[in-house]
Amino acid sequence: MRFVFIHRLAEKRNGVFGSLAVKDDRFFPLVKAAVVLVWIGLFVAIPTATAQADMGIKPDMEFKFVSENPQQSFSIQSAILYECQQADCSDAQSVPEIGPQQLYCQQEICTINFYDLAPYYRLEVSLADGRTLSSQVFTPRGMRSFYSVTVRESDLLVKNRFSLNPLASSICLSVCGSLWLVGLWALLTLLGLNKR
Repeated sequence: MRFVFIHRLAEKRNGVFGSLAVKDDRFFPLVKAAVVLVWIGLFVAIPTATAQADMGIKPDMEFKFVSENPQQSFSIQSAILYECQQADCSDAQSVPEIGPQQLYCQQEICTINFYDLAPYYRLEVSLADGRTLSSQVFTPRGMRSFYSVTVRESDLLVKNRFSLNPLASSICLSVCGSLWLVGLWALLTLLGLNKR
């Protein structure tokens, strides 16, 4: 192998270009562009979020509120999520607010992250008009649960809502980035640019 390289180098010096040398020179800009694209892809894939001490994947819930009567508007003053071990929620206790495990509400959406899921939950919301409404007992639907909450006259109706959020976690971003690099490698292999 070393002899072939020295022989090719000697041919170049003597002004005689072998077919391998011409082929390598011709594809050099493409290889250079591929390396630049890989570096750009790596820098784009680096998360821009600030580091936090509690970074593990946690179960979460999202509640999207809608009014039963479209003409009637509502404003959420406060919300409490109760966790229960019993199916009738007779042992309801509010979810403790520890670290990221807090119920945050903005306009018509409330979200919460958990350290650990309970088997049953119930939601209670205080509205700006003075009403306090409570939901039926519901169960979590896996690590990421999305719910539609219908604000009715005397209570809340919580329904499971399907949501496909492909950028939901850093794991998905890592997998997508890895697949992108594998695809680039396969493309370079098909073009014959990685032969030595």
